[in-house]
Amino acid sequence: MFMQICPALMDWIVFLVVFAVLYGAGERGFSGLECAWIGGVGQLAYMATSLLAGLVLTRRNARGLLLASTAGSTVMGIVCLLVTSFAPQIACQAVLFALLAFFFNSFQTFMRGETAPGGLALTVGRYTLAWSVGSAAGFLSSGSLYRLGNLALCATTLAVGTTILVALFRHQARPYALLSADEHGDDPPGGEPAANFRYLIVGWCLIFTAMFVQRPLQSLWPAVCARTAILPFLPGLVLALHMAVQGVWGYRVAAFGAWRYRRFPLVVLHLAAAVLLGLAWLKPVFPIAAAAIVALGLYTGYAYFSAVYYASNSGRRSFNIGVNECLVGMGSFAGLFAVESGEMLIDKDGGMYAVCAIALLVSLASQFALASLPTFQAAEPAVPSSTLAGAPVAVEADLATDAWPASGE
Repeated sequence: MFMQICPALMDWIVFLVVFAVLYGAGERGFSGLECAWIGGVGQLAYMATSLLAGLVLTRRNARGLLLASTAGSTVMGIVCLLVTSFAPQIACQAVLFALLAFFFNSFQTFMRGETAPGGLALTVGRYTLAWSVGSAAGFLSSGSLYRLGNLALCATTLAVGTTILVALFRHQARPYALLSADEHGDDPPGGEPAANFRYLIVGWCLIFTAMFVQRPLQSLWPAVCARTAILPFLPGLVLALHMAVQGVWGYRVAAFGAWRYRRFPLVVLHLAAAVLLGLAWLKPVFPIAAAAIVALGLYTGYAYFSAVYYASNSGRRSFNIGVNECLVGMGSFAGLFAVESGEMLIDKDGGMYAVCAIALLVSLASQFALASLPTFQAAEPAVPSSTLAGAPVAVEADLATDAWPASGE
């Protein structure tokens, strides 16, 4: 559990920097399109770098890349806080998010290597809790520290980055000779047959949609609040509560074995999230929007846990996570510009909420369409014979034959 402090602290840096940069952009009179580019260019860099990271990462090189990307991300976070012009900020965001891509991809490879077989769900739940709480701390501290100036923000960033490095250096790594969750998958609960490739795709749909919906709220909503003279602490508090709800629920979902490889929670949570955003669109005032954003954490917590779990429990795990993180960038970029375009087409304040609600419904329909595809299996990675020791290799349950869960599930 101690190593989970690392993604928590790194996301503290990320969201402290992102909130401060974008709230400051709103104060300086940057347009919505300029704010979208500041938030979006980093996602493009994150997307491309994640694919590369997924191809090169192994259990053996993950720790070295983790240390290097931690140091680089800390330095670039401070640089982003100091830059105030549009073009230099674009360049700095690209470099920062390329380094962050290596950090989060390498951490997840490192995390699987440190997890004993059978412990993947709990580890992923802790990971979801950790990075979500770190994000919440970033939003809250940025909103609180913003008025104290760049010195306070930069000092906080440096202190947090240094703490990550200390935690990584102090961690006692699991011996490579021991079997880990990087080579061994968890069996689905209830003795279902092994999982097929479609659940991996469902996870990719989930993570893309969650980022498509969440990133505009994180990147554009603070600027909207700044333009309407809402104090920076308030949107920072709302986004912090959203991430806290996401983290606690994502951790709690790890205990719901019957929710894995099931359609019922997909339907309920997608529809509930769409209704929340629809209400915010119909009445786009701060209290209603804030309540909807906080409650949306229930959907995103489930989505992020499921996406990481499915990717980490099947096939080429580092590559799957690389695709996951690529879709984080792709969903973020698409969401930012879809919302920006949608607000021009929808003649009503709060058009971003309508665009996000529609995206949730389209995603739900797409995930159901996967159920009609032929069944095919994801290949498992080769495991050294010295580590197998008779351990079974698990794969995922069939979405097409998945019955609606009974009341006990």
